Amino acid sequence: MRIAFLSLFCISICFSDYCYSREDLTKQEREKVLQAVLPTNNFNKPERSESLTGGAGTISRFGPNAFSNHLTNLSFEDRQNFLIGNGLFRKLWVSSPSSTNASDGLGPLYNARACQSCHIKDGRGHLPITEKPLSLVIKTGVYEGLKLIPNKNYGKQFQFFAVPGMLSELTASVQKKDSYINLDNKYRKKLTAVNLQIAKLNYGKLDKQNSISMRISPQVIGMGLLEAIEDSDILKNEDNEDANSDGVSGKVRWVKDEKDFNRIGRFGIRASTHSLIQQTGVAFMHDMGISNPVGKNAYGDCTKNQSDCFYLPTGINNGDSNETNQEVLEKIAFYLASLSPPKRRNVDDKKVLRGKEIFYKSNCISCHTPKFVTSKNAKFDFLKYQLIWPYTDLLLHDMGEELADKDLEGNVTNREWRTPPLWGVGLAKTVNDRATFLHDGRAESIEEAILWHSGEARNSLEHFLKNYKKEMANLVAFINSL
Repeated sequence: MRIAFLSLFCISICFSDYCYSREDLTKQEREKVLQAVLPTNNFNKPERSESLTGGAGTISRFGPNAFSNHLTNLSFEDRQNFLIGNGLFRKLWVSSPSSTNASDGLGPLYNARACQSCHIKDGRGHLPITEKPLSLVIKTGVYEGLKLIPNKNYGKQFQFFAVPGMLSELTASVQKKDSYINLDNKYRKKLTAVNLQIAKLNYGKLDKQNSISMRISPQVIGMGLLEAIEDSDILKNEDNEDANSDGVSGKVRWVKDEKDFNRIGRFGIRASTHSLIQQTGVAFMHDMGISNPVGKNAYGDCTKNQSDCFYLPTGINNGDSNETNQEVLEKIAFYLASLSPPKRRNVDDKKVLRGKEIFYKSNCISCHTPKFVTSKNAKFDFLKYQLIWPYTDLLLHDMGEELADKDLEGNVTNREWRTPPLWGVGLAKTVNDRATFLHDGRAESIEEAILWHSGEARNSLEHFLKNYKKEMANLVAFINSL
């Protein structure tokens, strides 16, 4: 276990070199929580409450709509707000001018008309093979030394769609190709790699130093519970210098909030946003071209070299300062905050328990932290003081050259990725049968996603590969139960 973060401003519970600091808890509560979140060493039976992935409000639904249900401990009023947020999440936006002033402002260039278009049934997206992308973001930029700046012709990301009067930025497709990993001296496993093929660029050529990085839209369940994790619980797992010599050196990503204060990044593939409000606002502007209190550019990601953008009407009406307002952001953020991860399945199955043992003893939990207890100061009552099982530390980790892209975000290298939560991953293909895994969707199965791990995860992978043929089915059974 890593050396904990020690707050100078509160009392900590300390055992040997491990300290636990939570300002929201009493000393007695800290002792209780500390025991609750310690990793188990008993793999003969499930842990208490292990099946309740999202705490007391965990939903028990496992079909195609498994990710689209609210936590069961919402009040009647909160359930009404959930439905309103759901409507806004599914809402189709239109270009201006329009008779529906509350729904206009789309574009001029955009990737989606609704949040739900990317996050299909609130789950993972998929790679486009023959159709136009609907759940794929392609980030772009140009290197100036070690700094990545927006492309002068295409901005920070490519846009696949445009309003009338504009051309979309590109035509592209994704091609799959075979890659291989050596499991031992006698056995090679075929994996899938992906390449982006650009057929047409409508606003000029790309610079030789141009960066292109594909991102598949992730599932959005349990985000309110992740936001409710105390900062100190994230910080205690940080280990920039690998002080415990386990080969894992996760780090916090600090990002600016709307008032320019430093906050812990929790959301996004590289932990680029600190809150659901910020995540929602950034997506509105960059993915749909809709200005809001977080992203205030009514022309979205249009560049100076796309001059036609700036002659088109915006959706700013009746003296409003943006195309949508804070209330809409808050309603959608509430919806995301109250989406329940589904209940675990088969927690007492022998294969699942054996897979869990492999997962733990291979030290996968050094990044995929099994459990937390949320803050008593969480924004909403239904999120407070819940034992949750997200299997993430919300930290950045170097995942090796095999998973690296060509994108840099601030001080984040192109090899570093936020540990994605694993809750619900076993139902990803139930929700969207075309869903794929990892940041760019290259992995067609859980097994492939595991085998692509490298960098800080290399030691865990090597430990597991010693018994690959014997244990892979057990490990996959465990992960599919999450």
